[in-house]
Amino acid sequence: MGRIKVLHIIGGGEFGGAEQYLLTLLRSMDSTEFELHTACLFAEPLAPLVRTEGFPAHIFEMKSKIDIKPVGQVAALIAAEAFDIIHTHGVRANLIGRLAAKRAGKGTVVTTVHSVLSFDYNRRLDRYINSLCEIGTRRITRRFITISCMLAGQLEAEGIQGEKIVTIHNGLETEKYDPEISGLPVREEFGVALDAAVAGIVARLHPVKGHAYLLEAVAKVVRDFPGLKLMVVGTGPDLAKLEKLTISLGLGRNVIFTGFRKDIPEIIAALDVLVVPSLSEGLGLTVMEGMAMKKPVLAFQVGGIPELITSGFDGLLVPPRDVDALAAALKDLIRDKRLAAKLGEAARTTIVDKFSAKVMAAKTASVYMDLIGGGRL
Repeated sequence: MGRIKVLHIIGGGEFGGAEQYLLTLLRSMDSTEFELHTACLFAEPLAPLVRTEGFPAHIFEMKSKIDIKPVGQVAALIAAEAFDIIHTHGVRANLIGRLAAKRAGKGTVVTTVHSVLSFDYNRRLDRYINSLCEIGTRRITRRFITISCMLAGQLEAEGIQGEKIVTIHNGLETEKYDPEISGLPVREEFGVALDAAVAGIVARLHPVKGHAYLLEAVAKVVRDFPGLKLMVVGTGPDLAKLEKLTISLGLGRNVIFTGFRKDIPEIIAALDVLVVPSLSEGLGLTVMEGMAMKKPVLAFQVGGIPELITSGFDGLLVPPRDVDALAAALKDLIRDKRLAAKLGEAARTTIVDKFSAKVMAAKTASVYMDLIGGGRL
């Protein structure tokens, strides 16, 4: 028997947690056992990155949110290549991939749930339509992988049988996160003094990531620490709104919008504190990155983040949307360098011991093998 053929299907029109998860998974799976392909519904940025890593990337562009032409195109690919596993990521990809597998009559469908659907869309109509598409095709999926226990609980609450769900936490390639690298080049690039206190957020500029709460907290912190810098790393639809809020809060000299960055370990190395004020997180890949870099991570206690951080041991958690608590905790970490270092040391150990990419890949391979042994769609 040859290698098991797997087709990952994902939007790929941005580079967020799901896209990074997929690249990590591709690199970490055993290439002697699995032949891995990716189908993207947007031409970039993900597809070129997949190809750079040496994996086939097929592009089936959706011209609009209601364009389902890719269903037939993906079905033809599935039939031609005889994929064993169709692994979908995200609402659009779930819809296209599930229907394509059904039409092709080949492949067993696996879906990874990366986030809470209701937080992914601002408009009520979008949430409603995408919820209908998601729930209406779920029966085609044979196994759901959730990246946190919180998401598994939510799926069960929505009526999916527990035996169809397996939780596999995201894994990091910890060797790519060297806590000893210098953050000085990044500080020099943005004109930040070596001795300045620097906090940072690495996230899409989207309401669910909670940037506004962090900016309001920083406005309180700078009363005591006027030299504090906040690096806002990422791109997204809220850029203009957040820039306007920054000015209105009088933080023009404190906040640095870096735009999209590929050098995330180097960016994190330049920080004293990584802040994750998300209103919802499936697990929190950025949290894991900060922990792997031995940085104290300050986050809202939401979603799967408490599965990563034990507050006071390897990070700090505060109630969601609580600006005063966020500001107080940020002051503590700036003021008490010993506490910050202790949390960072414990954080690195947590990630290395419990959340490695090798563990994630091995558990995912077990899901595939179990399904292949149990028949096909």
